Amino acid sequence: MSICRYCGQNAGWFSDAHESCVQKLNQGIETLKTCLANGIVQGKEYGEIRMQLDKIVSDAAIPQEQVLPTVQDGWSRGAEERSISQPISEADFSAISDIYRAAGLTQDDVLKTTGFRAMVFSLLIWTVLHDQIDPYQGPIRFNLQAGEIPVFGMANVLLSEEQTMSSYVGGYSGASVRVASGLYYHFGGVRGHKEQTTSLQEVDYGYFLMTARAIYFGGTEKGVNFRLPFNQIVRFQPYSDAVGICKNGGREKIFAPQQAPESGWFLFNVLQALAAKESETRLRATS
Repeated sequence: MSICRYCGQNAGWFSDAHESCVQKLNQGIETLKTCLANGIVQGKEYGEIRMQLDKIVSDAAIPQEQVLPTVQDGWSRGAEERSISQPISEADFSAISDIYRAAGLTQDDVLKTTGFRAMVFSLLIWTVLHDQIDPYQGPIRFNLQAGEIPVFGMANVLLSEEQTMSSYVGGYSGASVRVASGLYYHFGGVRGHKEQTTSLQEVDYGYFLMTARAIYFGGTEKGVNFRLPFNQIVRFQPYSDAVGICKNGGREKIFAPQQAPESGWFLFNVLQALAAKESETRLRATS
């Protein structure tokens, strides 16, 4: 007879765990994630939820080697939800970070999570809204204008553009006269109409940089390069994995980061904030 690895009781001949124990464990793991995530969203400190977390671990008999990975997932979920719900300040960033440290995680454990990335993005939006931009320190591959402040850059961004294709479709209802072998002459009854279809066409991959005044793109495969000032943009379109930018009289350009596919919300909000701030600056300069 095998012994259940969770409850220590007999599990039968062909299993090392009771189905009910496995189900209890899985429910406990999800409850632990939810409890930690909710605590972060509600702005609680780790000490306020620690006893509840410890009880969940004990009641569900979660093995010690599964506790930290579960805590990591729960922390990331809560950090992401809170960061997306509204921009977070430096104090908020520090408080959320204190929770993962108090829970036994290291910076290396959380650095590549979607929650940590969302925190960085959210804080950046906050700095733009509160006129506290810390100039971007990453590589800058463009010649910026005098006094232009770099805000954030991303590599490996796919640029796509909407393109419209026209074709004529229709039928023929007239007569046909054979004039040679395999060749017919058609006359009368031609009817048809023009149809247009819109599709998204890949333009180039490259480096994307936003500044306090404009957007830069530098293609690495086809050499597509341009600067697009905010005062020439009429609309930003949010997508889950990208942002669409419509220039006055031009087709929508869609920028999709390949290394951060969940960052559409960030690009939309930070670009809107930058454009609004740039517009305010121009109005003050002319008044």
